[in-house]
Amino acid sequence: MGATKRLSNGEAKAVGPHPSTIRVSAPYITQAAIEKRLQPTNVDAQERSLAEAREDSIRLQGVQWLNNVRRALQLPIKTFTTACVYYHKFRLAHPTIEYSWSDAAAASLLTSCKNEDTLKKSRDILAAAYNLKQPGSHEQVGADDPIFEAPSRVVIGLERLVLESGGFDFRSRSPHHTLVKIGKSLPQSEDSKEVAKLAWTILTDLHRTFAPLKQTSVTLALASLELSADFKAATSAGNSCSVKDDLQALDLGKWHSTREEVMETLLDALDLYTHNTGSTILGTKYSLDDLLRIRLAFNKECSDSSIARHTTVQPPPSPDNANGSANTLRVANGHPTPVSPPQPGSQAPSQANGVGTSQPAPEGGGTLRFMLDPQRATDERTQVNSYYTEEWEEYEEEIEVPIPRNHSRDHDRRDRPHSDRDRDSRPPRDFEDRRGTHRDRRYDHRRERDRDSRGGRYYEDDRRRGREDRL
Repeated sequence: MGATKRLSNGEAKAVGPHPSTIRVSAPYITQAAIEKRLQPTNVDAQERSLAEAREDSIRLQGVQWLNNVRRALQLPIKTFTTACVYYHKFRLAHPTIEYSWSDAAAASLLTSCKNEDTLKKSRDILAAAYNLKQPGSHEQVGADDPIFEAPSRVVIGLERLVLESGGFDFRSRSPHHTLVKIGKSLPQSEDSKEVAKLAWTILTDLHRTFAPLKQTSVTLALASLELSADFKAATSAGNSCSVKDDLQALDLGKWHSTREEVMETLLDALDLYTHNTGSTILGTKYSLDDLLRIRLAFNKECSDSSIARHTTVQPPPSPDNANGSANTLRVANGHPTPVSPPQPGSQAPSQANGVGTSQPAPEGGGTLRFMLDPQRATDERTQVNSYYTEEWEEYEEEIEVPIPRNHSRDHDRRDRPHSDRDRDSRPPRDFEDRRGTHRDRRYDHRRERDRDSRGGRYYEDDRRRGREDRL
């Protein structure tokens, strides 16, 4: 709220303009926050399970639509990965069925094309998607066809919501470039090229999950390389791969990652290949036994090393997140970026506070502003709040106050006429009557007492005379 003014009755009245609302972009989010945004509240287990299955289906369909249209338009892989991130953020901000998933995917791809400098018009994207639905048709529909007029306006309108859900954060990650960089840093061997090529496909499939929203590009690349080495070892004759040993000897601290984050990404990828095999590129090439064997090995490592299924990030102490509602920091490629804290009431090992299911509008009609630097937003909030905070100091003081003499009665008597003053000086009318009544009451009491005493004496004399007469 803005500045307030204290009225005479003690109520606070808002004065002046609203100081605006700041929303910091959070490129990373925890699993607990994702579950809180997607899972409906106050529903039973069966309805929650149906909602999760429906959300998984919508997410996979949207990413598959992005991949097909991207291939039809011959867009680079970085445009696809950025579009997937935008699409996931849009679904988290608007989890209901208010918007069609195909329109949201088209708006995400349009925003990604502008961000990655691979410009495509909304009509081009819609025309490519329309032509994919009719593969047997010899005549392709052009982008200037009138049937794309109304859908194009819908996609352009959703583009603003995509930008708001992403916090107007145009920073690209390019995880595939990081994968190539890490692959070149490993010792070159016969299996290194095959593992790197397989890891490229695994990293592409990882964007069908929420892993790009939870982990950095380095963590995604490391997990893809390790899972690729496990697939290579599962299909080899001796069940071994030299790249796996090189990855285990790699210093994760040098790449600003941890084993817990890599393990969470590995388990997310295995869940995708196990439960949604047909919706992936690589899942159908390996048997379910190989996937379960790799999953059991990872579960044993988690049990022996006490690694949680989902990683959590605790917020650092600061005046902005004293109540646990501010964004925390995570290092991505050496640069601090905000990450949403874990949410309460979730299945994560350690939960904190988070955000709701949708993006709230600023209160009081103020301006909604977006920032990338969380420290700058914290400093600005602290500076602005210092002007709107009322400081009160209470203290007690003893003061001797003399009792004033009441002269009001004398003044009233002096101002009134003589007749009123004489009347006030006279006693009331029934004063004499009350005096006579009191005097008569005392006289009657004394007379009754005398009569009783004389009557008693006469009675004793009569009894004495009677005895003398009988004798």
